[in-house]
Amino acid sequence: MIVADLIAQHVIEVHEGNNWTEVSLAATLHDVTLAEATTHTAASPNTIAAILHHLTFWNRVMVRRSQGIATDVGEANGFDVPTIHTEADWHALQADNRASAYELAAAIRAVREDHLSEPIMPGYSSAYKNLQGSVEHIHYHLGQVVILKNLVRHSPTL
Repeated sequence: MIVADLIAQHVIEVHEGNNWTEVSLAATLHDVTLAEATTHTAASPNTIAAILHHLTFWNRVMVRRSQGIATDVGEANGFDVPTIHTEADWHALQADNRASAYELAAAIRAVREDHLSEPIMPGYSSAYKNLQGSVEHIHYHLGQVVILKNLVRHSPTL
């Protein structure tokens, strides 16, 4: 298996399960309600929904970068989640995140092995560092989602 395939597999596993941490976005979010997903806590300026939107945004930024397409990240940095009104909206946000994970995995698999040590784009670090960094980024925010979920469910002040 080539390195790009391993990175792509890790992207899917952190989203869907079977990764080394034994925690995934899908398992963590499976029982999160709309009210929980949109609750603000003192622990973070972001909600679970905003973090999920941010991850979806960055998955797609990395798809474009892997294809050599410059992308303006903007000040919101993908935390500008649209207002979610219904459980269906919340489930659609989750489905869009899963779709973005598969898009990123496919884009990673398309990166030539000899390109992994080269800059992903002019002025950036290596493709490997950016793509593997995407996996680390998802794990980082997954940890935040786990903490926020626990706070939303167990904090007496919310």
